[in-house]
Amino acid sequence: MLNEQTGYYLYDSKNNLGIWGDVPSINSQFARILASIIVSFNAFAINWIYNSNEFLERNSYISALLYLVLMSFYHSFYSLDGLLLAHTFLIAMLYQLFKLRQNEDGRRHIFNAAFFSGLAASFHPPMIVILPFFLFMVYTIRPFVFREMLLAIIGFGIPLLYGGLYLYYSGHIIDLKLINQSSDYFKKQNDFLIMSVLFTLLFVLSLITLRDKMQKSSSRLKKLISILWWMVLIGVLFGFMDFFVFGQIERFSFLMIPLSFFLGYSFNNKTFGGFAIILYYFTFIYSLVNFFL
Repeated sequence: MLNEQTGYYLYDSKNNLGIWGDVPSINSQFARILASIIVSFNAFAINWIYNSNEFLERNSYISALLYLVLMSFYHSFYSLDGLLLAHTFLIAMLYQLFKLRQNEDGRRHIFNAAFFSGLAASFHPPMIVILPFFLFMVYTIRPFVFREMLLAIIGFGIPLLYGGLYLYYSGHIIDLKLINQSSDYFKKQNDFLIMSVLFTLLFVLSLITLRDKMQKSSSRLKKLISILWWMVLIGVLFGFMDFFVFGQIERFSFLMIPLSFFLGYSFNNKTFGGFAIILYYFTFIYSLVNFFL
């Protein structure tokens, strides 16, 4: 609603859906409503995965709120695009990976997780490089099994095969530049810098709490945390690539998925929990008032 009133985050005339092309025919108002629904779904899905896998001893609902506040600094929060859909499928991938067990048949979950990561790559083509990272995530939980690796490659390739056929017959060109930079994009980069400083401080506090928790946690939780570290690496690599190649910060949004899991630990620190709450509310307030600055 604030963005509708201020026009702070400009809307592109087309929706970049990766291999599936630009979709200029989507009604802009419909794209905004659909984006808010998908962002909300992503937030609830992250929170459900967080609680069902017992990242904390008790249920917590901060991870959903963290994802919403973090994503509000990116254009994908306000209008549907392939990047936002890639978020959804990466979260679905995490859901399938987190269902893996070391001594149980994991073929179904591995295939499903690979299929979802392939869908993410179809909506955001640079994500095709995620396949080796995906295999490392699988082997974090399970030993190497050639049949499972083959299933993963097939599952990952199926969406790309259909997308490639559509790309060939439609004749459109993949546009790797996510948004058309506006004259005030420098201001948005300043917003990102301020947000990065605040959430880096929260992240440091989270690591302090997480370090203590890892000493007492189960081996399974340690493996799930390791998978999230792979997600952090993916987000960092894509973010810096976007910054240095296109001068944009939109792909840093991939970091928001694992950070939504990690930052919740900062509020459970007995020593610095109050400071973490202050930092969070400062960021939340800034995400609202920056529309008027």
